[in-house]
Amino acid sequence: MAETNELKLVERALAGDNTACAEIRSKENTSWLEVLLVKRGASSTEAVDLTADLFADCFGAKLGKPPLLEKFNGLGKLRAFLSRAAINRLIDLKRHQKFEGNLPTPSEGAAPTDEFDLLEGDSLVQPSEDTLVALLRDCLTIAYAECDPIALLLLRLVFVHRVNQAKAGELLGWSQSKVSRSLSAAMETLREATLREVHAADPWLELEWEDFITLCRSSSDFLVGQP
Repeated sequence: MAETNELKLVERALAGDNTACAEIRSKENTSWLEVLLVKRGASSTEAVDLTADLFADCFGAKLGKPPLLEKFNGLGKLRAFLSRAAINRLIDLKRHQKFEGNLPTPSEGAAPTDEFDLLEGDSLVQPSEDTLVALLRDCLTIAYAECDPIALLLLRLVFVHRVNQAKAGELLGWSQSKVSRSLSAAMETLREATLREVHAADPWLELEWEDFITLCRSSSDFLVGQP
């Protein structure tokens, strides 16, 4: 399905179109997400529950939050969007289970918070950093090492600081066409190397280059690494 058609499908679902909702929450999509979660370490029961909760939040989130699908902007594939959301929920679940498993047995007569004070590295507050964003950022950082330093400098000048390509070329004594070729080659190197690192880190994670572009546009924390 073309991405523009997927965005229209989501818009119809958010408007209350039952046919569109059923297409998004199809048996195929449900089974695919459950298999993805099991491969990432969820039990069958956890995969079923997480997928059901995810689809419920897609169309009408709890606690007054907007439907999850309102965050879908059509720049990437809908399945990639759903997989990110599902994996992040699994990560949160495992963090919560780890925290509960580390709770010490209260000693008789101890103050209610004494044992919590002895826990290291855990908190009652869920971490705010999106773990998937951290993974993508790390993969992109590794990919930088494969790019020519001059090309990375040009990327920063042109795309971050908005320097005109012709002006950037003057600094190096390059023609504008040479600058353009260098930028294109650097972007292709980054794309190939980043996606390779993602696949090496998690062969089951279905992400495409458009997901990185979306994250760069939507998250100011993506490259700088701030929580």
